[in-house]
Amino acid sequence: ATAEAFADPAHLATIVACVPSWAADAACIRESIAVFGRRAWRRPLTDDEVQRYVDVADEIATETGDGVAALRHALWGVLQSPWFLYRVELGLVSDEDGGRVKFSAWEMASRLSFTLWSTIPDDALLDAAASDALASPEGIAVQAQRMLADPRARQGVENFIGELYGLWGLDEKTKDPELFPAWTPTLKATMRRELLARVDAVVFGEPTANGPEGSSKDFFSLYDGKRVFVDNELAALYGLPAATPDSFRAEQLPDADPRRGLIGAAVVLAMNSLPARTSATKRGQFVAETLLCRTVPPPPPDVDVNFEDDMGGSSEPQTLRELLEPHRDNPQCAACHNLTDPLGLALEHYDTSGAWRDTDRGLTIDASGDLDGVPFADAAELAVLLREHPDAASCLVSKLYTYTAGRLPFASEQDALELVEADFAGEDNRFDRLLLALVTHDDFRFAHPAGTMIAAQQEMP
Repeated sequence: ATAEAFADPAHLATIVACVPSWAADAACIRESIAVFGRRAWRRPLTDDEVQRYVDVADEIATETGDGVAALRHALWGVLQSPWFLYRVELGLVSDEDGGRVKFSAWEMASRLSFTLWSTIPDDALLDAAASDALASPEGIAVQAQRMLADPRARQGVENFIGELYGLWGLDEKTKDPELFPAWTPTLKATMRRELLARVDAVVFGEPTANGPEGSSKDFFSLYDGKRVFVDNELAALYGLPAATPDSFRAEQLPDADPRRGLIGAAVVLAMNSLPARTSATKRGQFVAETLLCRTVPPPPPDVDVNFEDDMGGSSEPQTLRELLEPHRDNPQCAACHNLTDPLGLALEHYDTSGAWRDTDRGLTIDASGDLDGVPFADAAELAVLLREHPDAASCLVSKLYTYTAGRLPFASEQDALELVEADFAGEDNRFDRLLLALVTHDDFRFAHPAGTMIAAQQEMP
């Protein structure tokens, strides 16, 4: 990458302070190392650190007589340093804050940029660190608001969503080619892109040119909404008409269409299925753990998790609901399956690729169930219950806290999280406001000693 950057004079000028015009242009080389190093290491280099790479440049300049080659080798060294390869966030004891370990201004710049942009700080953020403007929540808020208005914020949000919903594993997901010939690499890519586009539309509130104008900024509108993003390949799976010419576009599902919300997204359904059939257990586990933060215990080590998926040991075809009944009746299996299967069976009208089906093995599908005693008839009704569920907000706040802080919350921080959750509700469940609240919170600004975490289920999936 650095070789390509040095080969393009225009790009080179954007990453170094100046381009050395001769081998002995020591002032230019020193300045470029210092400027580039501050960006790469997310802090200023000390004089000794700068000199270390100046010495490298001097050696190459003596050998080659080429100032650009000398600078290139010096910057290669900068990029091979642990200061570039690792995020170093140790903090310093702050007497003004009762002896708490507080992240430095430079560490805060790094924490903000990787949380909100998934990349290194820009010069404006580094300048704010240099002026000590990141020492207070108010100063952090100024920069965070600027960063959330920047297009790079989309990458930060998408990385969180991709990790939370397990989207990055889609490339390895396979389907039986004889049963699902429409399962293609391009369809998988569009499925993932579609869910990220749904999130972008809600978080950043963009109107679309070829679809419903605007969108709700309530994050939980994702849980039961009817707005989708498709190209013609995904439109066919969703039962929508093709467009001419083909394009990636927003569409509104008809009111009569039973598909709705996050649990109706093809990527969620396909990711939590098997190559030849659906998996009520995997789908239910996604709902329970990812959306409601419930602990689903692993199966006992001596339990055979495999069973016949076509006949269930019977001479007559059986639905997946019927196949799973022994697991819910077996005391060894019931603890897990009673948590997952009722939720996953609600999605049985969607095959392993996420396409609608009326029957399973020619048999009528029963998609009814209940969530905490509240009955639902099908996935559409479950989607509404999930949006309204009291655990939905606390779960999202906890998941995002874990992502931003890089650790599970301590038990002592539970009260603070509940206040953040209340503020989130007061802000109409706006995800950008939740991000702002978390990155300005003391728990983001201060390091904590080892303590008691809340619960293992708060880990990112």
